[in-house]
Amino acid sequence: MYNESSAYQARDALAALYPALVIDPSSRAYTESQHSFWSACQRQNTPVCFFQPENSEQVQRAMVEVVRAKCPFVIKGGGHSANPLGSSIRGGVQFDLVKLNHVEIAADKQTVRVGPGVRWGDLFLVLEKAGVIAVGGRDYGVGVPGFVFGGGISYYSNLHGWGIDNLVSVDIVLATGETVTVNSSDHLDLFKAIRGGGAHNFGIVTSLTLKLYPFQGMWGGMNVVSEEHFDAVFAAYDVYTKDLFRNGKAHIIMDFFRQDGEMVVAQFMGYPEPLSDPPIFENLRRIPSALNTLRLADNSDLASEMAQVTDSTGKRNSYWTLAMEYDINLLRSAFELWARKTKPLANRFRFAFDVNHITPAMRNKAAREGRHNVYGLEGPDEPLTNILLTAVWEQERDDAQVQCILRDLGEALEALAQSRGKHRLFKYMNYANHEQDVISGFGSKSKAFLLAVSAKYDPESVFQKLQTGGFKLDASGRPFGSPHQEKL
Repeated sequence: MYNESSAYQARDALAALYPALVIDPSSRAYTESQHSFWSACQRQNTPVCFFQPENSEQVQRAMVEVVRAKCPFVIKGGGHSANPLGSSIRGGVQFDLVKLNHVEIAADKQTVRVGPGVRWGDLFLVLEKAGVIAVGGRDYGVGVPGFVFGGGISYYSNLHGWGIDNLVSVDIVLATGETVTVNSSDHLDLFKAIRGGGAHNFGIVTSLTLKLYPFQGMWGGMNVVSEEHFDAVFAAYDVYTKDLFRNGKAHIIMDFFRQDGEMVVAQFMGYPEPLSDPPIFENLRRIPSALNTLRLADNSDLASEMAQVTDSTGKRNSYWTLAMEYDINLLRSAFELWARKTKPLANRFRFAFDVNHITPAMRNKAAREGRHNVYGLEGPDEPLTNILLTAVWEQERDDAQVQCILRDLGEALEALAQSRGKHRLFKYMNYANHEQDVISGFGSKSKAFLLAVSAKYDPESVFQKLQTGGFKLDASGRPFGSPHQEKL
């Protein structure tokens, strides 16, 4: 149970230690910090204060004070969660890591050390100048830590796997205030746990070290196709998919949505080499296009384009996700079900149906190299389909209705996949809704492992109870501040 006095006790302790780093509601900087969140659903939340540390030692000392006061708290990196309390809080302490923004490329250019306050677009600009790149986000404004620890689907995922598969080392502050460095040599169990289980379940990350790869440019952009050509789109996507494993490099996300009442699909394509018009995309490129920006470009350029095209900053946003075995007929049926159910509401809410592959490399590469994550997706070198359902709207009074719509859509699509024997329990954390049980989707063995690691490094369950954000290891219990499930 939340005790309001504990929040003020923690705030006063932090202000005594670091007065310049504590922002309370009387400051104009408080509103500015609220507006640093992507979604309006998070911007409206009111912590007792924002705490913006500048180094790891300040996080350590703050952690001790917050735990001593038994004060609820939450951790914000980039603040791009679509969940209403994903990285924000009502009434507790907001750890805002925006000032932990270091970027340090190793002398041998094999790795980069990054602070949790860094966003991908800004990082790409630095890396590109050095002739290297990391497996990073496709949207300029997405934060580095949320992307990585939530899994991380990238233009480079067909080549190098998930973002978490390219994590080399992490500095993390535990509930005791101790900082530990976790990697393949030290605290290996914790290192595996945070690669998929969410760092927020174990501590506060103050630095990430990521693997780097040579970069000389890439090819990509957006190709928009109208509904009259969707038969050709699905047929070409199937050809592309069947060639995906052999090619081992290409990436595409298909984003179906309505524009001025008409259905279109924006195909965001990426190829990790400066090769004009890669042959694997040929069938997709042959389809008549309403808009085409495909070109040789830098990663930062493509990330900026996606951020502009899909921008819903400051609006109310929500997600729902599911996974299934790849089957083009099932995918087409899923899209048609979504289109049919959302059409009557399209004049009030903006819906989208996004399709990603979970590529063979994402399923198997890390495991085959002895770097298992906790997803439990290992299997044949065949892609799985990840579907993201999104909703964008303006008014808070519509929150419950939108949540109900997304839930019903998700359940209907899962039932469809189950009826064809293609449903998978896996739920991609970065696309999941707060009602969804992400951790159980990794399988019972992975869940038991994560709970055991939590008990070892956080025996008092601080990051399961006091830390209120993100997806918990045991979804049967909800920490303070978690929204209840609306029933309509």
